[in-house]
Amino acid sequence: MDVFRRGRRSPVGPGLPPLFIPEVAVAGCHGGSGASTVTRLLAPSAHEIPLAQMHVGAVPLVLVCRGNAYGTAMATTAVSGAQHNLRHGWLTRPPVLVVVADSPLPEPPTARARLKLLQDRVAAIVRLPFVPLWRDVDNPLSVTAPRNVVEAVAAMRTALSAPPVTNPGVRA
Repeated sequence: MDVFRRGRRSPVGPGLPPLFIPEVAVAGCHGGSGASTVTRLLAPSAHEIPLAQMHVGAVPLVLVCRGNAYGTAMATTAVSGAQHNLRHGWLTRPPVLVVVADSPLPEPPTARARLKLLQDRVAAIVRLPFVPLWRDVDNPLSVTAPRNVVEAVAAMRTALSAPPVTNPGVRA
């Protein structure tokens, strides 16, 4: 994939860990969350699904939100829905939550607080950093990814490839 090639301006590390699963479902917690970009970053295993269809059984689920107050509020609602699906057997493992930065600034306090509350209810929280260059290209994945993006994608792959654990945060 072009986005992970070595480049003069954005050298990447040793590469991405393999994704040993055939399928990943990606759902945006709200419109404009960045779910399509995350789906493309996890290609070819990933496919995007509507949030209302996050009952995917054994297929690992990735929820995507923006790193702002609205995005994390929608993520809270989505994670609650995922917990419901875990209790009823419609999901077999907690989702991975990907938080897409919406600016180069740090996340606001409200967003950080909500994410701290969610950390025990998801398999992992992965922060996808803001990439200024992506704002001025038609296809963000046509440019070399900065090292911090490669590291975030590696963290997503590692979290998705981990064996399922006991459902954290699920109470009978």
